[in-house]
This record gives sequence, structure tokens and C-alpha cells, in this order.
Amino acid sequence: MQSDYKSRVLDMTKGSPFQLLLYFSLPLFFGNLLQQLYSLADTSIAGHLLGDGALAQIGATAALYSLITNFAFGLNNGLALTVSKYFGAGEQKEMKQAVCWMVSISCIFAVFLTAGFLLLKYSLLSGLQIPEDTLAGALSYFTIILAGIPLTMAYNLEFSLLQAVGNSFTPLLFLLFSSVLNVGLDFLFMGSLAMGVQGAATATVLAQGISAVLCFFYIVKNYRGLHFHKKDLRVKPEFVLTMLWTGLSMALMSTIYNIGSVVLQSSINALGSVYIAAQMGARRLAELFYNPGLALAASIATYSSQNYGANCRSRITKGIKTALLLYGVWWLFAVLFTFLFAENAVKLITGSGSQEVVSNAVLYLQISIPMIPPMALLVIIRSALQGMGRPVLPLLCSVIELIGKVWFSLWAVPVWGYIAVCVCEPVLWVICALVILTAPIVYRREFA
Repeated sequence: MQSDYKSRVLDMTKGSPFQLLLYFSLPLFFGNLLQQLYSLADTSIAGHLLGDGALAQIGATAALYSLITNFAFGLNNGLALTVSKYFGAGEQKEMKQAVCWMVSISCIFAVFLTAGFLLLKYSLLSGLQIPEDTLAGALSYFTIILAGIPLTMAYNLEFSLLQAVGNSFTPLLFLLFSSVLNVGLDFLFMGSLAMGVQGAATATVLAQGISAVLCFFYIVKNYRGLHFHKKDLRVKPEFVLTMLWTGLSMALMSTIYNIGSVVLQSSINALGSVYIAAQMGARRLAELFYNPGLALAASIATYSSQNYGANCRSRITKGIKTALLLYGVWWLFAVLFTFLFAENAVKLITGSGSQEVVSNAVLYLQISIPMIPPMALLVIIRSALQGMGRPVLPLLCSVIELIGKVWFSLWAVPVWGYIAVCVCEPVLWVICALVILTAPIVYRREFA
């Protein structure tokens, strides 16, 4: 059974960094692509079946939803880095303890996040300046999403755990299943059952929940090396605190960034329903082009964590350069697509017949997509640092992004309108890329 377990994991401390990262990141790329199909399906089906008003209702809370999902993703990815480190070092006992505490910490946060957001939902939506004609639908959509937080946490935990031991392919299969299921449920709930935007939220939560349950049984059956027992809770406080710090640093990195996005979303909401719908469509399409960055970031975090645990630090710099090269190839395709096909793609995704909605969405894409290179530097080096347990510079960059988005929201957007929304992130990517590029100087030993 042990040999069977080893056949399902990937040791990233040996072999070509290019082949390892490509092999590991491709399933993550397609997995992230499928995960984004949740959002795309909601957007496209809602737009085609229910109109621009439904797009605005879903889009008005999109930043808050991203905050929740990115916190779950960041926390579990951070906790999984400890599992990955002990896996790379071949320390089986400590790895089981890390898995035990990863599950425990994630469950505790799931309970508190669900309760906290449900209690504060009215205040949160009130602060988002949602137009009156959009508020009721946005509230019903958001409430169902909040009720599904435990399923979202479980979903992310299991996928992060598999990735920690080098298996990025199995999560892809579960995502494929849940994405297809989500689309089918969207048509059922928003079409046949006429549930409106509540149907979109219900489809998302149910699809994630069913996938989480199936993935749980898969891990129990096939990954006996990850099984833990009650005795694995008995560790030194320093062990738990270190794990918690790593998990929270990645979660906070995502959350701080997304708090800025929530503030920026508030300023977009104040511009009116047309701009909410435009931003919704543009952002959904842009996230497809950012997808390789997410996949490569997750790959380089696992790669650097395993190599750091195995004391193979010279391989980490090679891995970073390889990840940047891979993203650069995708970026060329993204720019070409944006300037040739963006308008048709926006119309397809949103189903909108409003030229004002479409033109503003295209404007956002044609400003942001060419600026992917500094974003690539930021996300890849930041993730490598997280994998090595060096979260200070990544957190600093997230704080800079938060401050920048608050400034744009409070001063730039009211003065310059939607164009300020379009340039906000590219400007902040350049600033944060310059900061993160100091990493080889700040952490000389790690980049030896």
C-alpha cells in the first residue's frame, strides 16, 4: 500500500524544474479554468436567461465572494505548505500531524467565517453602495453563498492537500465533474425552476459540496499516508503556531488584496448598473487570462516548499525563472486574443445587448491584459517566498495593493470614472513588482 501511495505523489526535489512545473501546473491550469467556469456559467447563463439586471445583482457582491473564496484558498494553501515541507523532507510522522492540524484549523475557521458573515451581511452590502434596484437580488444571492462557506472550505482543503504531495491531476478530475454539474444545475435552477440569481448561488454551492464529499472518500481510500489519528493532535504549541502563521499569512495576503477589491467594487457600484455589468463581464474574462498565474503560483509554492524542506535551495531560483518563462508564452496569446476577439467574447459571456456595457468591458481588458508581466513577477516570486516560509514581503505587497485600491476608490474613481477602475490594478502591479524584486537581496541565503 505504501508503494501505491508513493505512485500518487510527486517529489519535486529531483529532476528538471521545467518538466516538473509544467507537469504539475498544467492540471492546476485546467483546474483553475474549470473553477472559473463556475463564475462564467453563472454570469453567462444569468445574462442570457435573466438579463443585465441579474448580471448586476451577481456582480455587485462579486468582490465579497472573491474575498471569501480567496481566504479559504489562501488559508488551506498556506496550511498545506507545512504538509509539503515534511513530505519533501521525508518526515512521515510530522506530515501526519500537519494534516491533522490543517483539517482542525480549517474547520474552526469555517464555523467562524460562516457565522460572522451571516451576522454582518446587511452591513456589508449596505457599505457597498449597491443601487436600490439591484440590492434585493444581490442580498438573496449572497446569503446562499455565505451558507455554503463550510463546503467551500472543505473543497479547497482537500484540493490543497492533494497538491501538497504533488498530485495536481486528481483535483482536475473532480473540478471537471463539479463544473459540468454546476452548469447543469444553473440551467435547472435559473431556467426550468425560475429561481433567479438564487438559483445561480445554489448551483455553485451544491456543485462544490458534492465534489468535496467525493474527494474526501477518494483521499480516505487512496492516501493512507495522509491518514491521521487523535494522537496526532498532541504536538508542541510552536508546531501549531507555525502552521497557523503560514496559513494566515497566505490567507491575509489574499484577504488584504480582496478588501481593496471590495472597496473598489463599492466605487464601481456607485457608478451605476451599467458599469457593474461591464466590470462583471470584463473581470470574468480577465480571470481566464490570469489563470496560468494562479496555476504557476500554486506550483512554485509547492515546488519551493519541497526544495526548501529538502535543503535544495539552488533549485528554487531555477524554478522561478521557469515559471516566469511559461507565463510569458501565455501572455503573448492573451494580448493577441484581447485585441482581436475581446468584443465578441464579452458579448458571448454576458449576453448583453448594451453597447455601453460591452465597450466598457473591452476597455478594461485592453488596459489590464497587456500589463500581465509585472503581475506575473509579483504572484510567482510572492508564492515562492510563501513556500519558503518568508511571508513578510508578500504581505507588504498585499498591504500596498490595499492602500492603492482604497486611494483609487475614494479619490480617483469619483473624479475620472471607470477609466480609473481600468488602470488601478496595472499601476499597483508595477509598484508591487518593484518591491518583490528585492527578495533576492533581502533573502540572500534562500536564493543561493
